[in-house]
Amino acid sequence: MENLNMKDLERFEILEGVIYDMTPPPSTEHQSIVGNVFREISTYLKRRSCKIFPAPFGVWLDGDDRGNYVEPDITVVCDPNKLQRMGCIGVPDMIVEVLSPSTAKKDRTVKLRTYRQTGVREYWLIDPHNQTLEVYKLNDNVFVEPVVYGNNEVVQVGIFDDLFIDLSDVF
Repeated sequence: MENLNMKDLERFEILEGVIYDMTPPPSTEHQSIVGNVFREISTYLKRRSCKIFPAPFGVWLDGDDRGNYVEPDITVVCDPNKLQRMGCIGVPDMIVEVLSPSTAKKDRTVKLRTYRQTGVREYWLIDPHNQTLEVYKLNDNVFVEPVVYGNNEVVQVGIFDDLFIDLSDVF
């Protein structure tokens, strides 16, 4: 991926100085899961100050237009000062990624590491194949061991005390 030119790509991410191509487009199953999670969180956020955005939505984790740039499947931002016309400038409160064969390794390694280092408070990894959710929460700048949920469990969204999502509504 290192020989990619950003001008030649329709969608891309930059992590740790490496450009990642965001093609091919996600599967129907992937998009269905993204839509279901988005619906659950966005319904909760109605009339609240936090905002939720589905991909493609640009996130400049380092607070400027250089460095780490990502387009998470779902981004939740509670600080309105981070929201600019072009996307989120700074670290969001929560990021959700739905694994696909072409992104799973990156999502589990370089993205996990980058989100931890930049201070994302909560990171969800959803595995459509195994119908599981891994929840990473930041505690003293370290993601604690993830809690893994199955497809019939209910999970509390950690950044909100009173939001619970039934995973049978997601998968």
